[in-house]
Amino acid sequence: MNDSISSAGLVYVYLNGYEEDGILSIQTTDTYHYMEDAFYRQVTEKIAVADEDDAMVHIFAVVGAKDKTAMVYRLIEDELRENFQRILEEKSIRKSLQKLDKTGNAFLKCVQEFFCEQLGHFPKRVFRDYGDLVFAGICCSRLPEDVGDSIADGIVSLWMEREEPCLCGRQLMIRSFFLRDLAGRKVVACIPQMQTGSWSLVFEGGHQLSMETGFSYRKETIHPKELGGFISSNLQTILMNPVYAYGTCFQPNALCEEWHKAFLYLCAVSECVWDQHSISKAYKRFLKFLRDCICETIDAEPIISKEKYHDVLLGHIQRFRAFLKGEDEPVISKDLHQTLNCRYVYLPYLWSLVPQREICADFSPSVLHNMVNEAISIGDTHEKGVLWEEAAVYVLKSIVGWKITGRRIRAASQEIDISVVNVSLDDELWKLGAYILVECKNWRKRVDLHQIRNIAHISNMKGNKTVILFSANGITRDAEREIHRLLSEYRSVICITAEDLLQIQNASDCRNLILKKWQILQDAIDIATVI
Repeated sequence: MNDSISSAGLVYVYLNGYEEDGILSIQTTDTYHYMEDAFYRQVTEKIAVADEDDAMVHIFAVVGAKDKTAMVYRLIEDELRENFQRILEEKSIRKSLQKLDKTGNAFLKCVQEFFCEQLGHFPKRVFRDYGDLVFAGICCSRLPEDVGDSIADGIVSLWMEREEPCLCGRQLMIRSFFLRDLAGRKVVACIPQMQTGSWSLVFEGGHQLSMETGFSYRKETIHPKELGGFISSNLQTILMNPVYAYGTCFQPNALCEEWHKAFLYLCAVSECVWDQHSISKAYKRFLKFLRDCICETIDAEPIISKEKYHDVLLGHIQRFRAFLKGEDEPVISKDLHQTLNCRYVYLPYLWSLVPQREICADFSPSVLHNMVNEAISIGDTHEKGVLWEEAAVYVLKSIVGWKITGRRIRAASQEIDISVVNVSLDDELWKLGAYILVECKNWRKRVDLHQIRNIAHISNMKGNKTVILFSANGITRDAEREIHRLLSEYRSVICITAEDLLQIQNASDCRNLILKKWQILQDAIDIATVI
């Protein structure tokens, strides 16, 4: 599949909607929120519910740069025609193409199953040309043709209005995806723009968002002139720009920097021992990918050697690895990992450049139960703590895509029992973030408010979204209230008890238990109290 068309830069979207009393309601699923197989599952689940309503209109579309979008859409449409012919010849339909990558084939599978495996779905083209970008889709409804067409037009128009899709270089950007990178980041300043008279919000990481009336995909780094000096994010922007060594300026620079962060993340969490030779090979492949799929390029004169630039990349990787182990480096590394909390959807396209070794640990429920029972029954305080931590490690290692990067880290005033990094392509696990802190308390009493606040302080310093608290006997009522308050700050503290662990029967239960606890917390958020 090396010669397949990369879906990077495109957005595949499934929309459904209906009109009632003149009001149009729509539901959307796209590949900027769900990766690969997860996108397919989300779409099929939504179809299963929506298709029971005869008033529903369904749209499957690919949106992006005109030439690439037209090429992908043509493949999907041609395959749909060929599948109809296969049905007439009583042959099995085909649901994948070598010319498409995994994301494209997930979309293709949705389309072929919907139109070829169910009665009453008659495909009709819906196409919108917006100059540089196009919306190319296939729609279907059981309504009279004129009514269905009108609703389909309304659905597309409403989606375009909400998302304001725009080409940034070669990549399509939509509003909900663009703004996700700012969720959970603190607003640290509001500064005036002297030239325009408008104001900008400055977020953690030095990101600047203009408050102009018209929405703009500009998340620039704050300029040194505006603060009278350089800040860490200015240095990061310079140090992640290949123009100085490779003589190629990748535009837009902010998007180029985002992809660099995803690339460096994979480098840091990989098992590779990086040196000048290995980073040079991987980075050249990465720049080719950016040039082909993401950014426009302008030639320039290099001013430093590639070897010097590679040394900078190696330094980034080394520092970020230290951060993921739990050590302090609170600015550049913190921003890098916060970016991955939403830009993890870039990872599938970079996976082939920096392969990740998946370790599938053997799991036995009886072994886990014995570890838990021994940990809670032993009398020695030190041994209780060690055994309980080992039980937590056993659970965490069973979750495919999570990697333990540090244990018992002491950094300045911070103490971290276990550090976990996310290297999965599992959308559900990414809801918990790129970097997860784990605390282990095997106490006879319940963990109280003071401990939760201490955990929250460490989480705040590291800038992570999720802490998993393995507390053998649970938490107090005050601690529970504090955990619910922390949700308003985009921090989740998941409490796992000995009783929870004794209910686990297989490795999947470990993953599902943590996700279930996380979802319970999200369902408990009271927006009114946040506002």
